[in-house]
Amino acid sequence: MSIRTEFTSPDRKYGIYQIIHGGVAASPSSGADITGQGKPPPHSPGAADRRRDYFERCGFAGVVGNVPYGDGFPDDEYEWLATEAGIRGYIKRGMRVWLYDEKGYPSGTAGGVVVERNPEYIAKGLVCYEYWRTISGPCKYRADTPGDRLVCAMLLPIDGSEPKDVTHFLGSDGVLRLEVPPGNWHLFMMSERRLFDGTHAAESYSEPRNYISLSDRDAVKEFIAVTHEKYAKYLGDEFGRGIPAFFTDEPSLISWTIRHGVYPILPWHPSYPKEFEEKYGYSFFLAAAAVVTGRGPDVTKRRCDFWEFVADSVAEGFFGTIQDWCRAHNIKSSGHMLAEERLQSHVYSYGSMYKCACRMDWPGIDQLNTEPGALMNQDIIPIARLLASFADVYGEGEAFTEFSDHVTRMAGRVADKRWTYASVGWHIAQGINNFTSYYSFAGWAEDELRHLNLYTARCGQIMRHGKRASTTAVLYPEAAIWSAYTPSVAANAIDHSTQTLRIDQTFARTSWELLKQHVDFDYLDEDAILEGEIESGALRFRGRQYSCIVLPSANVLRRATVEKLAKASAAGVGVVCVGCYPDTAREDGGPINFTAYFERMPALCDIDEKYSPRGLFETGLIKRHITLTGQGAGMVLSHVRHEGSQTLVFLCNMADEPYEGELIAEGATAEIADPNTGEIAPTNAATCGSGITVPLKIEPLLSKIIIIER
Repeated sequence: MSIRTEFTSPDRKYGIYQIIHGGVAASPSSGADITGQGKPPPHSPGAADRRRDYFERCGFAGVVGNVPYGDGFPDDEYEWLATEAGIRGYIKRGMRVWLYDEKGYPSGTAGGVVVERNPEYIAKGLVCYEYWRTISGPCKYRADTPGDRLVCAMLLPIDGSEPKDVTHFLGSDGVLRLEVPPGNWHLFMMSERRLFDGTHAAESYSEPRNYISLSDRDAVKEFIAVTHEKYAKYLGDEFGRGIPAFFTDEPSLISWTIRHGVYPILPWHPSYPKEFEEKYGYSFFLAAAAVVTGRGPDVTKRRCDFWEFVADSVAEGFFGTIQDWCRAHNIKSSGHMLAEERLQSHVYSYGSMYKCACRMDWPGIDQLNTEPGALMNQDIIPIARLLASFADVYGEGEAFTEFSDHVTRMAGRVADKRWTYASVGWHIAQGINNFTSYYSFAGWAEDELRHLNLYTARCGQIMRHGKRASTTAVLYPEAAIWSAYTPSVAANAIDHSTQTLRIDQTFARTSWELLKQHVDFDYLDEDAILEGEIESGALRFRGRQYSCIVLPSANVLRRATVEKLAKASAAGVGVVCVGCYPDTAREDGGPINFTAYFERMPALCDIDEKYSPRGLFETGLIKRHITLTGQGAGMVLSHVRHEGSQTLVFLCNMADEPYEGELIAEGATAEIADPNTGEIAPTNAATCGSGITVPLKIEPLLSKIIIIER
């Protein structure tokens, strides 16, 4: 009865939160007391009240907003009082407010205040310059240096042996006057430079603005002091109630260029060399040289060490610092990162998106597309499943999207209203259940918006019941991409090398192949596999059980991971390799005879010219909880959850034509819940043994939910 009641009359908090930024503040004519004198000014209700009334009538869950960032920010008392009054106005109407933590984006500077007051917090990178000519020694050699300040100079032996540090030859005039030893060398220099030209700091839609280093805890604490602490002062009593979460927007390392660059850039903070050497026992600059040039001994180990170090620094420095503060103040840390769509961009933007997302209570995505064809693009990671997976495995099952018709509007087109429904279904099917919106909703009538919010709330509330039926795990192939990726001067730092593209694309297309075949799955990294317990033919991790582990282009693994996979296989867990068997050890770059560890040969699936897996399901190792028949089943996205004796199956038809077919699942009886109408009706289901066959028709770009009693 609870599901039926929730579905027909869902809580509005599961609807859409419209992003309005400074518009949450009460205006002097709003009738609100923002003077602190105990009575409102004698004016008629103004624009702020009319906007709140409108959002209430349209059924929105609430809004995402922030202080207006006026000239007096962050010390303008009136501005904060106006913001407090405005937000409380929404809460009094039964809506909720997410707090957006920045003026524009990327988050971290509080509209520039953090770096204006503390210029030492401005992010810097290492500009890496390798002189193209071979220098033959012994000889004396003179070189001017790039960037603002030379940090390290090396001579790289042409034969690939250990680089030689020659930084001590730097003179007070900034010139290197080298005494080159015998041999043939390349001169390699790493210089500190403010991260601005061509980076996200200069190229965002917001404003050109210096940025902070995400590794700098002091900078992050200052950011918290002028944003989070201020909101806590005025609205802390509503944290965890009318105000569920903070929204952080596209923080990243920005140590790469959006336009075509000149020299590769690496992330940098003055603390890196000491901390790296304490952790790994050798020079940070040897690892940096291996990342940029691919030269020297132990290249695989050094590349992996470098990006692992950066990832841990960013995960703890920025995301962890904010999460710790939020948890201490009874509010959720949330937001989305940058360029979630490509595995290689996770490397240069964060070191590891996996590690960073695990330090967010409610991780999220940025979905700028609303057109169904773009949403089903199999050349990029299904980002909704990726970030929702982190929420399912590590968090509270809450994940969010900043979704919009941005791409369509930028192209001068008007988005079909049905596409918004398809986008809602696309997100829910993959596990995203909180919706914040940049949709313009131009041309939508109030009753149309009420229906959209009801539709979204019905889907979001019912699909929070139980737990996702993910019994397949997909490895996040971190060591492989760390080892392959070479910092690039191409636009958006894309490394077009065959190996990097192979890993990038195989990961994305394997994920999509599972989605198209209606397999519920989670992403795990090597740490999760190593921490998991092998029991009763499954790998158990954080309350979840996996009967199969898929390794997409994971040519580099730790030896301990290989041993754990072999033990899992011997206990009955399926192991499926896509594209290759692991052959290189992350610890030292040495060879791995992968199959020698296994009592039975792990499955190997080939990939085609587009890096799509072939024969993935012919292995018989991947479990489906449902089967869909009929033409167009591959355009239906699914989401299966178990709660007690019930199975909930969410199906979204992403095609422009109706889907007609059958759902086959374990169960005895079934009902169909239609979020478009709010009706729940019995089906003419046929039973066969312990299974049930449910005839289905799903209209174009809409969804249905099947409630099965097992």
